[in-house]
Amino acid sequence: MIISENRNQRRDRSFWILFSAGWVVYSGLMVLTALLEEQAVLPRVATVLPPLVFSVLIAANRRLFLRPEWHIWKTVGVHFSVGFGYAVSSSLGTVGLTLALGAFETAFAGEAPAVAVIYFSFYYFLIYAVLAGFMMWAESLHRVEESRALAARESVLRAEAEAKAVRAQFNPHFVFNTLHSLMLLVRADPKAAERAIEDVASLIRYASMLERRDQDVVPLGEELEIAQRYIGLESLRLSDRLAVEWHIDSELERVEVPPFSLQTLLENAIKHGISPKPEGGAVVVRILKDSSQVVISVEDDGMGAEREHVQQAEGKGLHLLQRRVSTLFGDAASLTWETSPGGGFSALLRLPVSEAREAVRGEGSPDPTWRVP
Repeated sequence: MIISENRNQRRDRSFWILFSAGWVVYSGLMVLTALLEEQAVLPRVATVLPPLVFSVLIAANRRLFLRPEWHIWKTVGVHFSVGFGYAVSSSLGTVGLTLALGAFETAFAGEAPAVAVIYFSFYYFLIYAVLAGFMMWAESLHRVEESRALAARESVLRAEAEAKAVRAQFNPHFVFNTLHSLMLLVRADPKAAERAIEDVASLIRYASMLERRDQDVVPLGEELEIAQRYIGLESLRLSDRLAVEWHIDSELERVEVPPFSLQTLLENAIKHGISPKPEGGAVVVRILKDSSQVVISVEDDGMGAEREHVQQAEGKGLHLLQRRVSTLFGDAASLTWETSPGGGFSALLRLPVSEAREAVRGEGSPDPTWRVP
């Protein structure tokens, strides 16, 4: 956050330095022209001050009317309106200032004030066009730098999320329990053991595929498949202590979601809610469409926690996922949760509905058909 603020301060400082330099050069040219033509300097200075003052006000509020989301014609209309207001205000200010200083006759060579206002309105509109071009250029540089910073940040967040997901799946305790369960299954139920080994292999291949392809989003169908394999492995350890209900809109399987997002929510529910509870509990997964959003809800009736403890757990799975969706989708996405000691945990992830253009499959991709028990 501090680094981002320092970067913004440097950008603003550079903008104002260039802005000031432009007006210094322009003012110097006006004074030099007056000296070369052997005219009074004061009237020329009077024609610079009003447009300078109004340009400072516009530049200070430039982000109000430099919106990348606006249609081109709306942008043109807004700048035409602002430019017209700037030109007329500066022209009236110039005529008023020269009249107040008694320099009107010298500045306008005997023209009527109304004619002077019209003449300088055209002149100052051209100045606004130059000012608008400069502001657009500065903002475009700002947005390019910001996109690069966001891309770099998302790359780090994605790597952290993938690493955390892999650690969750293959930490020594998890691996020991899984292998122990597999050893028992090999003799008691060879087919179940084969499915569990396939689940482990799919998790490894999935993480490897994402690392190779450097993907920010994947189809929900793939995420569901890998999440259900994860549940299958956790069921080996928890057995009857873990029950999972799935309520999924099958039409959403091509909606794009961040990799490991669903698994992060499931891991939080199982690891912190169900696993510590002696009698176990249930996890309910709902994935539905709400207007222009896909809503992923994961609720458990586990141990729960103090909300303050969750808020303070920076760097953990939920906070990492919250930062990732914010970086990827901005205000169009959100992750919220509710919990209380003994009251379970409810997480709600909202994402914009954006369908994958094609399934990102290949060697190492999960089975294209996800299953709901």
